[in-house]
Amino acid sequence: MAQYRAAVIGHTGRGAYGHGLDTVYQALDNVDIVAVADADADGLAAAGGRLSVSQPARYADYRQMLDSESLDIVSVCPRWVGEHHDMVIAAANSGARAIYCEKSFAQTLRHADEMIAACEENGVTIAVAHQNRFHPHIVKMREMIDAGDIGDIREVHGYGKQDRRGGGEDLVVLGTHIFDLMRLFCGDPRWVEAAVLVDGRDAAPGDALDGAEEVGLLMGDFLRATYGFGNGVLGTFVSRREGSHFGGRSMGIQVEGTEGILTFRGDYLMRYPHGCWSPSPSDEKWQVVGEPSAVPGGITSLNAPLVRDLIDAMENGRQPQSSGVGARWSLEMILGVYAAHRSGRTALPTAERDHPLRRWEGLGA
Repeated sequence: MAQYRAAVIGHTGRGAYGHGLDTVYQALDNVDIVAVADADADGLAAAGGRLSVSQPARYADYRQMLDSESLDIVSVCPRWVGEHHDMVIAAANSGARAIYCEKSFAQTLRHADEMIAACEENGVTIAVAHQNRFHPHIVKMREMIDAGDIGDIREVHGYGKQDRRGGGEDLVVLGTHIFDLMRLFCGDPRWVEAAVLVDGRDAAPGDALDGAEEVGLLMGDFLRATYGFGNGVLGTFVSRREGSHFGGRSMGIQVEGTEGILTFRGDYLMRYPHGCWSPSPSDEKWQVVGEPSAVPGGITSLNAPLVRDLIDAMENGRQPQSSGVGARWSLEMILGVYAAHRSGRTALPTAERDHPLRRWEGLGA
């Protein structure tokens, strides 16, 4: 078995090390963590100790690390989005063979295009941390759908957490996971229609705000989007700012077919044995297909299968299951909401590669 050299880029105070994108390699026998970079001195010291990286291989400047080390894999870990573009491009130009990047992928489609282009030009394989791709319940859903357990897919419905971040922030930060799963089941969307509200009225110029964690411009405390997929399949995404009202039960995805319904919400996987739900038939009840305990280690434990898939993709010249191209599609679906609210039904992928709210707010490209 080949042995790989991995390096970690974090930034304490600006997204740190994401959801376990630094420690994932400790679970992989064929990967050694050989270097770490963090512009924060205390964060660097802590990461060096946590990852067992020696003092000479701890860098305050990730660019210096990339220039100095011979690497196979680079983790771009910060949860905040603002530095992803520069970090990914620097890693792609460094001679590394693969990159594992935290979500959300980028602030704009232009940034995403440039990141993917740098990887393609250098023959670098890139995966993005959409860990739900390897959640046992999602794997089970895919198996059941492929086996025809719910017939032909007709609709897919996605929901954010709808907590204090509900609306625009939920769309970007958590919606990216849901859109990735929509595409897993339904393929690439062709168009989007959307409505965005602020305090019960249509969002308008002047309502956009800079989002937390450097995700870019956001708008709305309630939004609903409809997507057109192939084969007559329609999808929706909904997020409303509800605070703690839903108690974590909201986020998830529901796939409706001609012969049944599958829903993954609140960490349960449930099946309804008919294509049209009704509260009255006594012989039709929701069946528990998967319990919440399916991932004892939580979402961070799902990084390991994603990185194993990334390594296999790197070795075999294919796209990983959670690819950078797929993450760009999630961003198309996210930013398409604002373009569609502004201008009506919007074809995907969109021709507009800068943030659609910038022009609406008169900020230019």
